[in-house]
Parts: sequence; structure tokens; C-alpha cells
Amino acid sequence: HLIDYVVQLILDSIKFRHERKQVLIVYAIVVVTVAYFVFFNNQNAQSIIETDVVPEVVVQSIQNLASGSIISTIGIVEAVSEARLQVEAGGRVMVVNTKLGSSVSAGTVIARIENASQSASLLQAQGAYEAALAGAAQSGVGVNQADNVLLSAKNAALGTERTAYSVVSDIFYNKVNNVIDDPYISAPTVVLIGSEGSFLREEWKSYKKILSRWQISSSMLTVDGDLDTALTVAKTNVVRLINIIDILVRILNDSNQDKLVAGQTVEAQKAIIVAQRINLNTTLSSLETAEVGLRNALNTQKQAQLAGASGEQSLSSAQVKIALGSLRAAQANYERTLVRTPISGVVNALYLKAGDYVNPGQAAGIIANNNGLEINAAVSFEDSIKLSVGDSVAINNNTTGTINALGGAIDPTTGKVALKISVPANSSLQNGSTVSIDFETKTQDITDEISVPLSAVKLTGSGPVLYTVSSSSALVSLPVVLGAINGESVIVKEGVNLDTTIVVDARGLKDGQLVKVVIK
Repeated sequence: HLIDYVVQLILDSIKFRHERKQVLIVYAIVVVTVAYFVFFNNQNAQSIIETDVVPEVVVQSIQNLASGSIISTIGIVEAVSEARLQVEAGGRVMVVNTKLGSSVSAGTVIARIENASQSASLLQAQGAYEAALAGAAQSGVGVNQADNVLLSAKNAALGTERTAYSVVSDIFYNKVNNVIDDPYISAPTVVLIGSEGSFLREEWKSYKKILSRWQISSSMLTVDGDLDTALTVAKTNVVRLINIIDILVRILNDSNQDKLVAGQTVEAQKAIIVAQRINLNTTLSSLETAEVGLRNALNTQKQAQLAGASGEQSLSSAQVKIALGSLRAAQANYERTLVRTPISGVVNALYLKAGDYVNPGQAAGIIANNNGLEINAAVSFEDSIKLSVGDSVAINNNTTGTINALGGAIDPTTGKVALKISVPANSSLQNGSTVSIDFETKTQDITDEISVPLSAVKLTGSGPVLYTVSSSSALVSLPVVLGAINGESVIVKEGVNLDTTIVVDARGLKDGQLVKVVIK
């Protein structure tokens, strides 16, 4: 087409009677243009040819492919001995006895939560236990003495219940009521925004009714009344007021600290209310102590009555046991305020700070023996049946480990089978790091079935094929008949045998393509 165009241009030049010189100039320009165009295209074609890259392919015999394969997964390095500490009792953190990275021994108290009431209860229980031991050194007690003990416990319970009402009533009406009733707090658009403010106002109204009923029942209560139920009701009322105070403190925290509320600044009112919470905790502890004392006295009376029916018997051992039970209960309550490590190790994480307010169940820290590590991982069920405890694994391609535990079923939370891998003591792995893991599956016996990796199969318009490589390094397709799929492999019914060498990964390849062979 270009030559025709040139000829036509020359004829037009002659037709319009241009001078011969002009025609020759036009002709020369056209010839140079054509020569440049042909040269440029040849250069591009040569460049394209030169930049073609021959792909590399891995070939293996089907026999070798059936002899085993590599399974890869990801695992987390964890300490074999590790304790995740939690706070068991709510309150303010009074002291933290360690720091991040420190070594601690088993039984070390990491931190202590406020425990004034628990300490008082423990001291009282210790006194009761010592009194019981002193009584054991004397003569046994009879029914009359047990009755006197019970009467003393009833009087103590009655006095504790009435004292609890007085304390709660005073705190509510003289410390809490006037703050909640202040317009600044009670106006929903100012502070009480959201459901917590509405809940506080409803609790405030309901608690007034509760106190009225409690006053009547407390004034009518006697030592012959249902003291156990009265103590339970009193504890419930105390806990409910503690919850009201906690909500009020959160609202005050979100308020202007210099604002006047009920004649005091918000900050001052908050301090007053927090102090009342401590008083309520002490009252709650006293009610629990009275409840335990009453039940212990009732048990003592029953034992004394049984002893009196069959003859004089000593109840000293029973009293010691009862006192010992109360002591251990008090010790357990006190122990709940201590964050103690059950193992020796290094403080890998510490979430507590002196002065913080914590809730039960809140994370306190992590103690671990970083010298003893293992890897937690998971594999599919199909892969798990190819593995066994004791198998060697490659970790990050530079460390060797051993499977020391293998789950027997699928974990419903992950959909995989869990396993644990032990690592050498001199390993450079770090606790908490993520690592790659390679498992070499065991050799399986080859029977009549031939299986190949799914990646080796190429689906074409004429059907599935495998590729082999000719002596001229060109791909040659081998039509096959496929059977069932088993995990990452597929059964080949016809078209190849065990000695056939095939391309392991046929993705992106085509018949006749030149390739570079890598033999494995």
C-alpha cells in the first residue's frame, strides 16, 4: 500500500505539470521515510524477540511425586510454662511489686488490690480460731454453753444488721441523695446523657422505697426472727447502693470538675462518694462475718444437742474446725486481693499500675519460662492423617523441630487439627513470634492407582492434559482421563504410567512452548 501511494504521488506530480526537480525531491523524501519505517519495525521486532523469557519448569516422575510431599503452615511460638494472670477482686491497685522483664519465682505477689475489709475479716477469723484452740484446752462444752454461743451470735447478727441499715441510710440520704438530686446532675441534657443516666435516676427512686421497707423490717427484727434472711437482704441492699455509687462516680468523672454540685465542687463530691464506697465495703464484710458466725453457732448448737442426747461429749474439736473453716474462708477472700504468680519465669507483660481501678477478671500480666518453648500450629484433617508424633519438621528453613502432640479430631473453632511442635533448647526463636513450618509427609505405598498434583493438570478444550518436555525443550501435552480428587491430588486413570516424567506446575503453560527444565 505504501508503494502504491508513492507511485500515485509521482503520477499526480506529473499530472499537475510540476517541474521534474520537484518530483524527484518528493520521491526522495518518500523513499527515506519508507526506509526508516522498515528499519524501525525490524528493530522493535528484534527487541521483542530479545526480551522474551523462557519459563522454568520443574519435572518429576510420577513415581517420585507419589513418594511424599511438603505440607506448609504457620505457627505461633509459645512458652511451655506460661501463666496469664488475672485480677480476682475489683478495687484500686495499691502496689505493684515487679516490673516488665523481671524474673520472679513461684508464689511471688505481683500486685495487691485494696483489701482493708478483707484484712479486718481475716484478723477477726484468726481471733476466733485462736479462741477455739484455747477452748479446746479446757473441758468440753455442753448444750447450755452452745445455746449461749448461739445467743451471742444472734445478738451480734442483729446488731450488725441494724448497723448496716444505719450506715447505708446515712450514706444514701446525706451523701448520695443530695448529689443526684442537684439540678446539674439530674438534668439529662447536661450530664446524664444516655441509658446510664436514666438507669441511675430509676435506681435512685427505687432505692428510696427499699430503704423505707428495710427500716420497718429492721425495727421489727428480734433475735428469734429470721436473722439469716435479714442478713442476706441487707447484703443485697448494700451491694445495690455500691452499684449506684459506681454509676454516679462515672458520671462525675465526665463532668466539669470545678462545677458546684450540692454546695461542693464535682471533684470534692467525687472524693466524698468514693470514701463512702469504702465504708460500704466494710459494712458488707461485717454482714458476711456475722452470717458466718451465726451459721457456725447454729452448727455448734446442733452438735451439742446431739451430744447431750447420748451423753456428755466435748465440742472443742468441732469448734476448732468451725473456726478453722471461717479462717480459711477469710484467708481465701484476702488472697483474692493478691495477684500471685503460680510459676517461676520472666514478666513478659504487665498490665497493672498503682492507682488504677481494676475489675474482676481483668488481665494482670503474663509470666513465662522463655527458655522452654513450643510451637502451636494447625493443619487440615487430610494433612493430619499423613503426620505422626515424632515426625521432624523444618521451622523458618533454619531450625528443626519435632511433633510432640497431634489432635485426634478437627477443632470446631478453627476447622483444623491442632498440633504442638517442640523446639531445641538452643533455638533462636522468640516467644510470641510467628514462624513458617514445613512438614515432609511420609512415603506412601503405590498400588494400582496413579495420582498427580492438581497443579500438574491443564484443562483444555479437548480435555485434561499433563505436560512432559521433549528433547528440544518444548512442552508436549499428554491427554489423560481423571478420577477422584483426594485433597491436593487427583487420580489419573489413563494416559500415563509411574515412569512418566511430567511438569509439576502446568499453570500458564501451553503445548509446544519452549521451557527451561529443572529436574527434582
